[in-house]
Amino acid sequence: MECPDCQRSIPPDSRFCSYCGQKMKRCLDCELMFDDQAGFCGKCGGELTTAPVPFRPPDETDEAVRAFLYDVDDPDSYFELQRGDNTVGAGGANDVIVDHEAVSWNHAVVICRDDQVFVQDSASTNGTFVDGQPVKKPRRIHHGEVLRFGDPEFAVWLTPSMRTEA
Repeated sequence: MECPDCQRSIPPDSRFCSYCGQKMKRCLDCELMFDDQAGFCGKCGGELTTAPVPFRPPDETDEAVRAFLYDVDDPDSYFELQRGDNTVGAGGANDVIVDHEAVSWNHAVVICRDDQVFVQDSASTNGTFVDGQPVKKPRRIHHGEVLRFGDPEFAVWLTPSMRTEA
């Protein structure tokens, strides 16, 4: 598949172009990918979406859990974020271990304080993004936003007590 913006070759299952950031849409029925301008699937006619797949948190959760990061393509794959600093990276000592070649050993920190959650890039090689925007300094994150660590994307699910307005 070729990116419609920069014309570079990208994998057919990409959610965005790794070169220019152009978003791609996916048909939920047949799993094909299309550029962000497409409205319907060319194969089955189904509606295309960029929205993350819905996440259902576990029924039993420790009271220290403030949020969850879940894989946008597999909501059954998730990480709990607890009060305090939650490190993200490929290294085994991180709280959130993301085993992917685009993720730095110590990639980012997700900070859960009082009634707010922030993300900070840890000088990673491939960057940290919130809804496609690069994180250059600590940035508050909200329920439903999508965090990208290099290439892997995770949607944010905040516990109800953490969902205050910006």
